[in-house]
Amino acid sequence: MEAAPVTRTTVRARVLGCPVDIVDMATAVQTLVEIVERRRADASAHPAVVITLNPEMVMMARRSPAFSSVLESAALVVPDGIGLVRALRRRGHPEVERVGGADLIGAYLPEAERHAHRIALVGGAPGVAEAARERMVDAHPALQVVAVSAGPPGEVTASEVEKTAPEVVLAAFGAGRQELFLDRYLGPIGAGVGIGVGGSLDFLAGRVRRAPAAVRRVGLEWAWRLAVQPWRVRRQSVLPVYWWLERREAATQRARS
Repeated sequence: MEAAPVTRTTVRARVLGCPVDIVDMATAVQTLVEIVERRRADASAHPAVVITLNPEMVMMARRSPAFSSVLESAALVVPDGIGLVRALRRRGHPEVERVGGADLIGAYLPEAERHAHRIALVGGAPGVAEAARERMVDAHPALQVVAVSAGPPGEVTASEVEKTAPEVVLAAFGAGRQELFLDRYLGPIGAGVGIGVGGSLDFLAGRVRRAPAAVRRVGLEWAWRLAVQPWRVRRQSVLPVYWWLERREAATQRARS
């Protein structure tokens, strides 16, 4: 899909070359609603990819030109990860707060219910999307979850979802793959917004317990998730390199200013 100019109302900063929008949760949710409503008013409006960026994905962008390109063209890139939030604060944005993927979806669903946004859930392990839909509709009875699909990220899945005419696609194929899927297939599907939700779908389905609020407040949710999902250690092995590169970049910027 060819990227189109994106009109945004947020301040956009950069960490290790990656764009990040300086938003709080309320602004992020409002932006989601506005994008869907704009698409309703103008069917020719370009589909919008929303990315919940964390340090692991920053490192992915440094080695994947394809993912980096999607990141650059995304309509909204929210800071999901305490390492990214602290990096932004070191770059002169003390007001920034973490906008985690699971929290963003949780905050958006009441608005989706109120505005009757049509949502599709794609990806995840077998049965996860169905379980997530059940829990979402239990909490928001008027919510329109029009499609669930555990198919792979490709044309067949996109064609299946297209038949239900969703306006919002929540994709859980893993970081990178889900964003590339959304960038390629949002247009053919006909949806206005796509959000890569990754492991947040497991939280929504009740398959994985989230860290307690106190752990999240002190920025240690990453450690909690590593404890309950030890397989994450390979993914998180890039974090020391991220920390070193980010601190070096921040120090260089301070010296220049």
